[in-house]
Amino acid sequence: MEWSNEKVMSLIDLYRDRPVLWNCRLKEYKDRNKRHDAFVEIAVSFGGGKEEVERKLKNLICQFSREVKKERDSVKSGTGEEVYKSKWFAYQSMEFLKDRNRARGMTDTQVRFSNLFL
Repeated sequence: MEWSNEKVMSLIDLYRDRPVLWNCRLKEYKDRNKRHDAFVEIAVSFGGGKEEVERKLKNLICQFSREVKKERDSVKSGTGEEVYKSKWFAYQSMEFLKDRNRARGMTDTQVRFSNLFL
């Protein structure tokens, strides 16, 4: 299947509308059948196969991650150079994935375990 920019943008919209595919905080995220069904729905709307849609989304997510890393690294560098801003056509559409793998917060295990032995 040929992926034009317009097709890619509509693929991203369909992906965003199905948080069961990308939001790991949902209980349904771990349900393989629901995830499979969501991918099949997207594939049917494009007239292609589920594997092809999954592959394209994986490539898009990897590219998005690289762009986010470039931005983050340019801010950290402190070299006085201009901060990197992505010019990739799908970047803004995929920003909903930016916080996807961010840690919720940490608890201090040392304090927690020391209270158990007091």
